Amino acid sequence: IEIIRSYYEPKMAENLPDYAKLGWESPEAQKLRFDAFLNNVDLEGKSILDVGCGLGNLLEYLTEQKVNARYTGVDILHMMIQCAESKGLDGQFHCLDIFNSHPFGNESFECIYASGIFNLDLGNNEEFFSSALCEFNALSKRYIAFNLLDSRSPGKEDGYFYFSPAQAVQIIDSLPCRPRKVQIIEQ
Repeated sequence: IEIIRSYYEPKMAENLPDYAKLGWESPEAQKLRFDAFLNNVDLEGKSILDVGCGLGNLLEYLTEQKVNARYTGVDILHMMIQCAESKGLDGQFHCLDIFNSHPFGNESFECIYASGIFNLDLGNNEEFFSSALCEFNALSKRYIAFNLLDSRSPGKEDGYFYFSPAQAVQIIDSLPCRPRKVQIIEQ
């Protein structure tokens, strides 16, 4: 948690646009991730848990796209949740760590979404990825959507963790809670 806090808190203190506070290179890059999610999962009328919701940008995007979904966002940083709540969006926001407190029951949501939570080099990324996917699998009735930084990306930066697609598939295939169907979308 300290690695996450030390990455985001200085950015939150600066007068930056949301995408920069969250570490995305541009608003277009952030939107591409949301577009990939919306184009591959039917969210209309579905319940969504946004893990690592940050500033509530996914809910803003869904609202702009006129997607009617029941949204819950969780983040471990209180300042992120405060900012998201201050936007007056039609969703629920909670400051908590779902991996330690387990506040939701099995199959509580139709879709689990996690954008960027696997990007920082935490020193245990493969283990965290595995345990997170098992938690997501338990919480989800239907869909799990997440993104990873690609090891083939040019211009890799220190402090981030990059997965190869083959490595991600290998980890998913070895899970005791393996999802029934896996779709990889490369952008």
